[in-house]
Amino acid sequence: MYSIIAKHLVYPLGDLALGTSVMKYYRQLDQTQWLSHEKLKEMQNAKLQKLTRHAYTNVPYYNSLFNSLDLLPEDISTQEDLVKLPILTKQIITSNFEGLKAKDFRRYHPILNKTGGSTGKPLQYYITKDLASINWAGMFRGWEWAKYNLGNKRITIGGSSLLPDDKISLFNKIRGALERNLPLTGAHLTEEILESHVNTIIGYKPEFFYGYSSAIYVLADYCKQMGVDDIQPKAVFTTAEMLLPHYRFLIEKQFQCEVYDQYGSNDGGIQALECEYHNGFHITTEKAIVEIVDDKDNLVEPGQTGRIIVTDLHNYAMPFIRYENGDMGTLSTEQCPCGRGLPLLKSLEGRTSDILNFSNGVSISGPAVTLIFKDCDVKQYQLVQTDHNELSVNIIKGNNYSQNDENHFMGLLRHHAGEEISISVNYCENIPKTKAGKHRFIINEYENRKVNKNSK
Repeated sequence: MYSIIAKHLVYPLGDLALGTSVMKYYRQLDQTQWLSHEKLKEMQNAKLQKLTRHAYTNVPYYNSLFNSLDLLPEDISTQEDLVKLPILTKQIITSNFEGLKAKDFRRYHPILNKTGGSTGKPLQYYITKDLASINWAGMFRGWEWAKYNLGNKRITIGGSSLLPDDKISLFNKIRGALERNLPLTGAHLTEEILESHVNTIIGYKPEFFYGYSSAIYVLADYCKQMGVDDIQPKAVFTTAEMLLPHYRFLIEKQFQCEVYDQYGSNDGGIQALECEYHNGFHITTEKAIVEIVDDKDNLVEPGQTGRIIVTDLHNYAMPFIRYENGDMGTLSTEQCPCGRGLPLLKSLEGRTSDILNFSNGVSISGPAVTLIFKDCDVKQYQLVQTDHNELSVNIIKGNNYSQNDENHFMGLLRHHAGEEISISVNYCENIPKTKAGKHRFIINEYENRKVNKNSK
């Protein structure tokens, strides 16, 4: 009953009060997901044409860029034309911050936002209420694939990017109450906090969980150790971090439900979510164009891994056209059996700054690391490249961890990295998270130092 009230009264009133358009987009996206890939592409191209005209006319940076390349807006009329434009990097944004703001900037009700700064340099940028609206609508649509209805009880467990205020404002408290969303911190999960969370969850009886993969995994592990078996949501939505295979396995086993992973990058506008087939991430193509390029900035074919490049079709206050968000992924060559026309992001490989690169030419990325540890009894692991030929492995032991586990992953690491690479193992009670409360399982400190040095 409350879901009906939420859909027809609570959320529409919220849009009216906040000047947002969540429900408008929610209704649209419910229909467009079933369009063919060709029809969705036509929709993208129409939005792209409108965006490039706006960027050329109203955004100083793009006006200058187009003129320098001897281009007019009509020269970028389809997503295939985007290759005529250079890739937009974080360094370019920082150096041209004012020039990237539209001359009619205030018209779009700009909202200042920033990344978590995973490479050591947070990026500030502006989004709009229109963009925020379609973001929420896209997420609600994806959650529906797990039988979520607007107004269903949920908990949100995460860090600063999901829970923006340490002390939640009165407005957010009211909004959370109307949405029936209960926020719980995931940044510092001590035993005392976990016990409190469990008691709160049992009392609140949420139907869905949403939050950081590592935080929900730690909660599931605590419930397992404490014998808490009466927490059984309908589904769990994980976000913000790579969902490691052993995270998914334990969360699903402990909470007796499916995990629906999702991927998003607010700075670039990409959004992608798993459907009931878990066959990859359906890209919300109604709001962004996604390209995959190689090290030479050339487009790669579906099935090949490369850098993710995003064109946000809804940010008119500060347009990001062909923006490199720092992540790597692979577009699928298949269509999902669910029948939706939304293309699939087959896999995520982690951040470009968090791939291990050694002087012997060996590179190790996220998927390879998950395979190295998949048969080990560890609660959490983290690989930190401290120098060109030095690797530190941080381990939180599982209950049945033994020397055989260390022998197993060390043997695989030495096999893949090379015998000349110095590898040390550190056993710890906890692994520090980022300022946003996220767990990064690969950190290339050596590469990040070079990036920060070159950007100064």
